[in-house]
Amino acid sequence: MAYGQLVVGPPGSGKTTYCHGLEQFFTQVSSRPHAIINLDPANDSPRYTCAVDIKDLVSLEKVQEETELGPNGGLVFSMEYLEENVDWLKNAIDPLIKEGKYLIFDLPGQVEIFTCHTSLLHVIQTMSTTWGIHLASVQLVDSHLCTEPSKYFSSILVSLSTMLHLGLPHVNVLSKVDMLEQFGELDFQPRYFLKPDSLDQLADAVIPTMHPKFSKATRELCGLLEDYSIVSFAPLAVEDVESMAYVIKLVDKSNGFAYAKGGGSGGGGGLLEGYSTIDTDEPEDIWARIQERVNKRGRQSPEAVNESIHQPTHE
Repeated sequence: MAYGQLVVGPPGSGKTTYCHGLEQFFTQVSSRPHAIINLDPANDSPRYTCAVDIKDLVSLEKVQEETELGPNGGLVFSMEYLEENVDWLKNAIDPLIKEGKYLIFDLPGQVEIFTCHTSLLHVIQTMSTTWGIHLASVQLVDSHLCTEPSKYFSSILVSLSTMLHLGLPHVNVLSKVDMLEQFGELDFQPRYFLKPDSLDQLADAVIPTMHPKFSKATRELCGLLEDYSIVSFAPLAVEDVESMAYVIKLVDKSNGFAYAKGGGSGGGGGLLEGYSTIDTDEPEDIWARIQERVNKRGRQSPEAVNESIHQPTHE
């Protein structure tokens, strides 16, 4: 029985860095056999060890040369080509499944690929229903979008669209929360960004920034989001071991890995050891502790943050 997660999110949200962080976590903190599958043909130099690379099937550069498509059209073409050649993917990951590897899929950042286009959806449906892989989708959203209510509003809409389109157990993640303070004070408390409710407050903050003719539509969309009431976020700083453990445990529960024989304690990774309180912690508590540790060690530059994930340690 195979388990895995699909890592999606807009460009710059930190998908590849998160995958690299998972690799470091599963190697240095929690011993979990794993394999990372790069399904982003635009990802030319992933920092992680790539077990399977879509560029062995299709080259975005060659697609653009031969079809005269731009980068976005080339990525859509590449996903359609993957759908037509899904047996290539099965042959590539079958040995990994037989070895008992936990599968991590790094996907392109083009939003329409995971919100409305059908090729990736069909590949995912094949993996989950035909091949029997227990999957969860993990959507990363750059926490910098919290600095402007309109951008945060858009991120909620994209997150809901992804959840409804992919139809998988789903975890939304606010990434890079350790770098958020450098952008100044937020309009709302962290709890609001993690569990958005009373969206009239958000509408009141967004409407003054746009043309009046969009006011009614904005309030209607806020009402739609409240009707679904399924979008929430987990805080993440990749180099912070506790927040990584928190997100991983959420994903493990979503795809069922935590309940599998050996999963979550022992053969699956021993995540429960040393993190027994995470199950009862509220996400804003995790966020607060991230900020405490950031303030304690001094704010890091993005370069320092990237370097630090090579050596995750318990705090």
